[in-house]
Amino acid sequence: MRGDTTNTRLSYWVAPSRWWRDSLALSAASALVVLSAPFTSAVAQAAPQNCDAYLVRSLDRGKFSSFSALDVSSGGVTEIAHLDYSVNALGYSAKLGRLVGLTSKGHHWWKRPSHVVLIDTKGAVDDLGPVDAHWFRTDDVTAGAVVGSTFYVRDHALLHSIDIDPASPAYLKIVRTVVLGWPALALDDFTPDPATGMLTGVSAAGVGPGEVVTFDPATGKVLSRTDVPGLPGGSTYGAVIADSAGTLYAVNNGHHHRSRVYRISGTSAVELSSGPRMGMVDGAGCLPAPMPPEVEVPEPRPEVPSVPPVSSSPVPTPVPVPPPDAVVAPVVPPVPAVPPVPAVTPPSVPAQQVPARVARQRTQPREDLSLAVETTPLTKSRKWAMATIVLVMLGAGAAAARARG
Repeated sequence: MRGDTTNTRLSYWVAPSRWWRDSLALSAASALVVLSAPFTSAVAQAAPQNCDAYLVRSLDRGKFSSFSALDVSSGGVTEIAHLDYSVNALGYSAKLGRLVGLTSKGHHWWKRPSHVVLIDTKGAVDDLGPVDAHWFRTDDVTAGAVVGSTFYVRDHALLHSIDIDPASPAYLKIVRTVVLGWPALALDDFTPDPATGMLTGVSAAGVGPGEVVTFDPATGKVLSRTDVPGLPGGSTYGAVIADSAGTLYAVNNGHHHRSRVYRISGTSAVELSSGPRMGMVDGAGCLPAPMPPEVEVPEPRPEVPSVPPVSSSPVPTPVPVPPPDAVVAPVVPPVPAVPPVPAVTPPSVPAQQVPARVARQRTQPREDLSLAVETTPLTKSRKWAMATIVLVMLGAGAAAARARG
């Protein structure tokens, strides 16, 4: 490659960041266009009275949500606001006068503890604080509804009951958990019956069409199942809403790559509208009109630590120090008298006489013997003595032999 090396190296590092920034901007713009795309209505009917329904939607699960209004008469969806949160498990609390949802406090990767938020009909969000359970995470939640002061959320096969009464000592705590029966454990949204408190959703699990499922949130037991041939199976219904007459409105996330709104009456279902496919949808309604006054939002609870705090060791109480003018004499206990130990006289040992050291004599060198034959008279005497001894021995031997013979 020709050209200036510095500029080339700089372009090599800068180009990916520019491409990433441009991609994010293009992705955000595309998401806004898709979320704001209108739903195509197939059927129109008279709008039921006192039924305002709302949705939170996003193209992918975990991305920031769009807050929209749902017209249940035509299935039309109108966007109201873009939220700085990723909201799921939408419900409505008449006591708090607002919609209730779960969010990870603006982190679309859903790593923080789950926060309970309030949303008004204009899309304004107030954070109530985290659920008081360090193990609870929003990414495990797929459905939610409010009955009285209890916020029900589905976590896989479990149904958690969260207390959302600000005056309760169990505020934002999980007060009960039950195991859901089949197919309630596969519902991606449910709506409460104001008269009985039972929860109803639409399941597309298993083989065949979708079915309407009603269960008891206090026990998790399934109470009824109704097959609806007009509801496509093999998909998910992320939003379920009921009006005062008991008619259900269900939003399918992406049947045949389109998000579809159905009206369900008994065992029949009619498609009202369709729009862009959604990765996550949740809804709540029908809200009363006019809305009750909003209650004052309590201060958010502090963050829940990721691990339970370890109890610290008690701090020892400091010993009071006397004032300087008061001199306290130290108390010294008396030392007991120790009787004297009698001295033991060792036995006398007689002194041993040490022999006087004899001076070592100097060693004289050895003289070699002379090999010369002595010629002195002493030599001749020795020879005669030896001869005499030999003769005596021979004589003795002969006498002994004669005596034996």
